[in-house]
Amino acid sequence: MLTEYAAKIFSSFESLGRILERDGEDLVIYDDPLKVVIKKERIEFYVNEEFHGFVDKRVENLSEEVKFEAEMWLKALANLQFKRFSLRR
Repeated sequence: MLTEYAAKIFSSFESLGRILERDGEDLVIYDDPLKVVIKKERIEFYVNEEFHGFVDKRVENLSEEVKFEAEMWLKALANLQFKRFSLRR
């Protein structure tokens, strides 16, 4: 299931790039002590700068320590809706 969320996130990478912090080519979310790094093909999770796993389109490999929070972040990011708004005059 997490791999499905990751696939949705990758398909909206450019839209997410407009609202999230960038670190070079990557998108980064700081949720102290968790750090989520979204790359074009992989999403990595760190706790206090220590690597705790990743999710991509085919594989999820997460430590028990981050599994719950990772699922919450992936679910939220995959279900963001991006719409264009036009102002009425």
